[in-house]
Amino acid sequence: MIEIRNLSKTFDGKQVLQGIDLVIEKGDIYGLVGVSGAGKSTLLRCINGLESFDSGDLIVDSVQINRLSNKELRYFRSGIGMIFQQFSLLERKTVYENILFPLKCFKSKMNNVDQRIREVLELVELSDKINMLPRQLSGGQKQRVAIARALIMNPKILLCDEATSALDPNITQSILELLKKINRELGITIVVVTHQMSVVKGICNKMGVLSSGKLKAAGNAQEIFLNTPEILDDFMGEENYRDGTSDQKKIKLEIIQRSGENDDILSRLAIETGVKFELVWGGLSKYSDSIAGALMIRVHEEEYSRIEDYLDKHRVEWRKL
Repeated sequence: MIEIRNLSKTFDGKQVLQGIDLVIEKGDIYGLVGVSGAGKSTLLRCINGLESFDSGDLIVDSVQINRLSNKELRYFRSGIGMIFQQFSLLERKTVYENILFPLKCFKSKMNNVDQRIREVLELVELSDKINMLPRQLSGGQKQRVAIARALIMNPKILLCDEATSALDPNITQSILELLKKINRELGITIVVVTHQMSVVKGICNKMGVLSSGKLKAAGNAQEIFLNTPEILDDFMGEENYRDGTSDQKKIKLEIIQRSGENDDILSRLAIETGVKFELVWGGLSKYSDSIAGALMIRVHEEEYSRIEDYLDKHRVEWRKL
């Protein structure tokens, strides 16, 4: 669906993207994360042709976009939806007119336009707001209108640039559920730029971590969180103590999918083995359809075998560092 090969870009003499290699497959919900200035929004804008780049290749749905003419690029953009942090609605236009706006811009000759607008409004659960103005809507409702507007052209790809950053946690969760519904029911590939780990954990099946214009990690989201590469540890603000005394061993527990038996694993581990250990870092989080996490504990050498036997007996996936 989206293939990026050795892509680089400079801006005012500064390298903002360097040697990016990335593949986003059809049906993915792909998260691009990193601190401010990492290059994630620039990369997103390269994908829909709003930003040019200096070298490399960017192929979207078999189209090499750096070879398109201006006219071809305009047509190409009509097949990609975009959602922004600040909603970008026309304040003097109704919800209906805001959703209609892209059709006018691209001079689309879509049949049954009125029916299509009502369909996307029903999808985002705003059918009763069709004649309201943006000032009459809450922040979450405004973002739903923006999503409906992005869907009106039947895009194959939906790009979200910090789409939930301006929303409170409860509303953010409802928007994430809506995006999952869109991905599931319409088969739309979604690329999410965010600095919120809760967003990535909530909906993304794959992710890429950007730092200073370079791609530091990419792949399955759960595996990246479980393996906690240093760049992700730094971004999340977690202290990852990798030192320790010579008579201690560190065990990393990778709980990929918990059953009821694995609830409160640390409490049960301490109680049932009688081993005293130190929790170095980690936690469990809810991912899209399961619970997963990574925990690192430190134990004394002579206690190690008891921990190992317990983990194997209870079928907890783990590994030693």
